[in-house]
Amino acid sequence: MDAYTLHALDVSTGAEKFGGPVLVHPTVAGRGVGSVKGKVSFQAEFQLQRPALLLENGVVYLAFGSLGDHGPYHGWVVGYAANSLAQVAVFNDTPNSRLGGIWMDGDGPAADADGNIYLLTGNAPFSPARRGGSYGDAALKLTPSLQVADYFAPQGTVHLLKKDLDLGSGGEILVPTQPGGAPSLLLGGGKDGTLYAVKIASMGHQRKKNPNVQAIVNPSDPIFSTPAYYNGNVYINAYGDVLRQYKIENGKLVGPVAVSSETFGYPGANLSISADGSSDGIVWSLENSGSRTVPGAAVLHAYNAANVGQELYNSNQAGTRDQPGNAVKFAVPTIANGKVYVGTQTGLTVYGLLH
Repeated sequence: MDAYTLHALDVSTGAEKFGGPVLVHPTVAGRGVGSVKGKVSFQAEFQLQRPALLLENGVVYLAFGSLGDHGPYHGWVVGYAANSLAQVAVFNDTPNSRLGGIWMDGDGPAADADGNIYLLTGNAPFSPARRGGSYGDAALKLTPSLQVADYFAPQGTVHLLKKDLDLGSGGEILVPTQPGGAPSLLLGGGKDGTLYAVKIASMGHQRKKNPNVQAIVNPSDPIFSTPAYYNGNVYINAYGDVLRQYKIENGKLVGPVAVSSETFGYPGANLSISADGSSDGIVWSLENSGSRTVPGAAVLHAYNAANVGQELYNSNQAGTRDQPGNAVKFAVPTIANGKVYVGTQTGLTVYGLLH
């Protein structure tokens, strides 16, 4: 990619707004890789804009990793005013070192009620005390102006960097405050298979014993997917593993209380939930392991959200009738208007009730 540009398009006409597009080209102070005279500038040819965009309080946030770890690169977050496309904030997670890509399997940064931004970073040196900070393999809480407000990092960041076990290979979600006042949680995990539940009120930094963090070691391979939450339950569909369902009790994950009978290949699956309020919940899981084969069809699965051991439907059950096109690695099923939409390499498949 020679350049990244941000567009604001009129949904009725497709016309550019606010004089756009605007070129993405932030700069921060630092002496990390690719720096010139104490400045680190965004180099589009080495960056990859995989994470979804976040619109929060009138600001559009973009996050960047790299393509295939080719560099020099850094992890970047850049904020633009949604009503003018003016750059209003920038954050580089390794201004005085290297790496630190933000991937999160295509999941975007999350925001809390105060507008704070949360994300997971990839492999890089971890040295937050240094001037400018280096926040490799960490869960970060950033202010709306993209200053580090808090963070969590596991003890083994040196090992994670050495073995290419990015914490931020999977995405993150924020779980709301539970009945009884249990704390709001950030949930996410990475290549070493550990799923973390982090209290966002105080993330605990990097401690041997961190009372604000629960770590669940997944018995399978890496997490390249994003958890989902519904009605006091958390769901995760990691690479090489079954779909797992956990309960949240007193601010902790309990379980798994149910698992699917199907095992999902690379990269696992990203999930969506449909429900009628607190009833009739369905977990939709899109199996994209076919993205590693040519051709390889995606498979849409539907599970009872109260017990994911019960599969309600999958797109292979009716022969070729319901099969979508070839899989896209990090595609997510989208639910709207009583229908489920699945994007593939060749088109869009829409699922609904048969009449």
